[in-house]
Amino acid sequence: MSRGKASAGRRSRVNEADLRHLLDELKARIPASSVMGRAIKLKRAGRDYQGLCPFHQEKTPSFTVNDAKEFGHCFGCGWHGDIFRFVMDKEGCGFREAYQRLANDDLPTWTPQERAKAQAGQRLEDLEKEKDARRFFSESLPIVGTPGEVYLQARGITVAAPEFVRFGMVPSWRSKETGEWGRKRPAVICGAQDGSGAVVGIQRIFFKNDDPKLGKKDCKLSLGTIKGSALRLAPAGRSIIMAEGPEDGMSILQEGPGLPVWVPFGTSMMPAVDFPPEVRRVIIAGQNNTAGRIAANKAAISLSERGLEVAFAWPDRRFDDWNDQLRGALANG
Repeated sequence: MSRGKASAGRRSRVNEADLRHLLDELKARIPASSVMGRAIKLKRAGRDYQGLCPFHQEKTPSFTVNDAKEFGHCFGCGWHGDIFRFVMDKEGCGFREAYQRLANDDLPTWTPQERAKAQAGQRLEDLEKEKDARRFFSESLPIVGTPGEVYLQARGITVAAPEFVRFGMVPSWRSKETGEWGRKRPAVICGAQDGSGAVVGIQRIFFKNDDPKLGKKDCKLSLGTIKGSALRLAPAGRSIIMAEGPEDGMSILQEGPGLPVWVPFGTSMMPAVDFPPEVRRVIIAGQNNTAGRIAANKAAISLSERGLEVAFAWPDRRFDDWNDQLRGALANG
């Protein structure tokens, strides 16, 4: 009996290894833009491709495809995935059918040399962006007494900001042709930390009309290595709360649940966070809208597959997100 179980276990591991090899080989052979470009019109933008997201209605392209990194990502609805996930979600089919469709389809391919060259170029670009992110973060100031503090207070956030939430004058764009940065604007700067705690990226929260007193953001832009990192609003513990954005994270911190709060800058980024070994339980602080709940459930599945215990926390149903809830509570006294 035990010998049979051991044999079955070995076959399972072998089959799993063979399957992973087949999947990796297919992903390496077919650029993501070949698959996703059949469903949406893509336009080249530097190393990426951009187009209108097929998973929600939009007029301005927010869907980005990166062949070197082998994924697509929507900055509008938060969809994120590889060619298999794209076919599954777009066609409404299971994983096995998605694989068979891709394996049997006559799609444009690229050579191992072309793929290696693209990935090497992408890595150099990523390292340069990390360098810029660290520079902007090091040049920023503690947030107390700055327009960044005014912005947070206008959103009802009065809890003491952790050291990785700062203020700075930074550009919101960079020319792809010349490499020159645009004019500097006031922004809250949040440091994204990797598994070791080092800042490897930033998120810049720019104020509407550059006026922090409005308490409204113009846009949020990330720079550096965001996937796998997170803004740590408190040190790790056995359990942590993960919130989508800094305002939600600091609102939760202010309400005082007694647990560390981390922000991976998007629900779709939660499954990739590099946790310290002591973290065994993750509480996803979701948002009360359809897209937010779908994204939270997808993140929960992926986190569970990593062996983590997952739970949910939601704002009161009267509010869309945690900052809305905080401001609602303050307004009602």
